[in-house]
Amino acid sequence: MTMGGYGGQPMKVIKANRALLRKSRSFRELSKDYLDYSQETKLHFKKLTDVEYKIIRDKIKAQAKKDSLQEIGIYIISIAIVLGAFYAIYKYAS
Repeated sequence: MTMGGYGGQPMKVIKANRALLRKSRSFRELSKDYLDYSQETKLHFKKLTDVEYKIIRDKIKAQAKKDSLQEIGIYIISIAIVLGAFYAIYKYAS
């Protein structure tokens, strides 16, 4: 019976594990790198005029209105299908 990829040689396994432990970075090092990186990230937005804000706001409102009307239409069609199914079950099951 063989053990893993080392064929029953436990000393090789122990040496390989020690080598991996030496290579690994501590949590403190990793968190320091993450904090340094996250503090460097700054977002820069384009400055817009009042007219551009109004255009964007109007587009968003128009899209929201279109989406809400589409959603209401889907609800109405779904309710009609469910009511039709209930009617068909009631009418033809009796």
